[in-house]
Amino acid sequence: MQIDELKRLIDVASGRRKTDLVIKDAEIVNVLTEEFIKADIAICGDKIAGIGSYDGIKEINANGLYAVPGLIDGHTHLEMSMLSVTEFARLVVPKGNTSVVADPHEIANVLGKDGIRVLIEEAKTTPLKVFFEVPSCVPSSPLETSGAIITAEDVAEILEWDNVIGLAEVMNYPGVINGDEEVLKKIVVAREKGKIVDGHCPMLSGKDLNAYISAGIGSDHENTSENEAMEKLRLGMRVMIREGSVARNLKSLLNLAKRGYRWCMLVTDGDRTVRDLIEQGYLDYVYRRAVEEGVDPIKALQMCTINPAEYFGINAGLIAPGRFADVVLLRDLERFEVARVIANGEPVGEIKRTYSYPEFVKRSVKLKKLITPEDIKIEGKGVARIIKVIEGEIVTGEEREYVEGVDVERDILKIVVVERHKATGNIGKAYIKGFGLKRGAIASSIAHDAHNIVAVGVSDEDICKAVNRIAELQGGIVVVDGVVKAELQLDIAGLMSEERAEVVAEKLDKIHEEIKKLGCKLKSPILALSFMALPVIPKLKVTDLGLVDVEEFKVMDVFVS
Repeated sequence: MQIDELKRLIDVASGRRKTDLVIKDAEIVNVLTEEFIKADIAICGDKIAGIGSYDGIKEINANGLYAVPGLIDGHTHLEMSMLSVTEFARLVVPKGNTSVVADPHEIANVLGKDGIRVLIEEAKTTPLKVFFEVPSCVPSSPLETSGAIITAEDVAEILEWDNVIGLAEVMNYPGVINGDEEVLKKIVVAREKGKIVDGHCPMLSGKDLNAYISAGIGSDHENTSENEAMEKLRLGMRVMIREGSVARNLKSLLNLAKRGYRWCMLVTDGDRTVRDLIEQGYLDYVYRRAVEEGVDPIKALQMCTINPAEYFGINAGLIAPGRFADVVLLRDLERFEVARVIANGEPVGEIKRTYSYPEFVKRSVKLKKLITPEDIKIEGKGVARIIKVIEGEIVTGEEREYVEGVDVERDILKIVVVERHKATGNIGKAYIKGFGLKRGAIASSIAHDAHNIVAVGVSDEDICKAVNRIAELQGGIVVVDGVVKAELQLDIAGLMSEERAEVVAEKLDKIHEEIKKLGCKLKSPILALSFMALPVIPKLKVTDLGLVDVEEFKVMDVFVS
């Protein structure tokens, strides 16, 4: 802030100068003192100047309305929405979500530093405040081919960029505990620059948890039980309570939420489908869920506002002088029924995309050649290691059966992963159970974490058609049954669409409809498919390098004998 801007803010706050905008007669919810205060809110530029009695050039009558701080999601991945940043903002900001802390882990695995910069630049053109963190684990594993590597030197550079506030979830917790130098370098760089270091340590306990926290890691969102979360809280970690479209931890952590610990936050982890964003909302939905479960509304608000603001050092989360003027006017506090949103001191109107993506972002799929059935043939027969899909889980099991090829009657299908970043021609092949397809194939360029092309199917011809169509689209999701039955283009790094959310939702609905026709019984088949290539979550996965036994940490032969 320049001195003349500061003087103007002080003049408005003191009443010596009429301000641009005043919200009149609001019932202000003070999330710090847990009080309701009837007063005006004076706004000067993008800051709140004062609370009291003020006159403005423009005035908003808020009589009968609650005024609450704009909501802050303390942990998300924008790319998982499959929408552009602008389109995401168009959906969430009018619902009262004014800030997010984003880990651009997905696009970094595809496009590296350049991909992160693209999201930062687009975010600047929207009313949504996006505070970025540097991905800590790119790639997630040497057992796959990713599009980029983020080194400790890269972390040091990116931490100096605008709107970058910390090091994102340190997923390699064994590396921290065992003193892996490359992992520790990234943590040291962030701490030396006074930045936040976020965590990711599911089920970690005891001395290993102590070791992890001692490295300076301040939070964790992978909490699934009250005992787990309380142990972390007692040791000084911020506990993020995740409630998404698929991963739902609120009920199991409800006692923590009801107690209203100030070191707890409500987050989405980016786990909100496009349809849910449109019909239910974003963090506003999570707030409502907490209140429905019996959490006091002010305690729930704290977990979506001042708690993340204090942890991340964000100058928002409280309606008070000098804070960002992000104010949500509500007709109903418990239902979070929005009447109006002010973001950055401006009433929010229609949000339109003005940012143009660079061409390299839309040319991220680079195959050595279009694939043929010969390329994905699994040679041999015998007792095979088979990936077992578990409904609602990203972990998988292992089954062993005698296999001569795809066997629909036993639900033994083929799964392949085609490298798409460096045109290596790598294709990993394996057998999988759990999708239940009777015919056809499904393919996607969303495949955590490297985001190569993953496909599952009955027919080699259909698998090839689906993969090759994704190459033509430069990313997307495709369903084939002899011919292409449904598709969604995701040409922004093979992860996100340039289309409006409503169009994306309709196409995804069509995709799921066609997948059901193929015989699939999984509730979230696209999500399940996207995690079949993640070689850091047990037990068996498949990458472009082949079948991976995660617990053995190596590529295995498909056949045991």
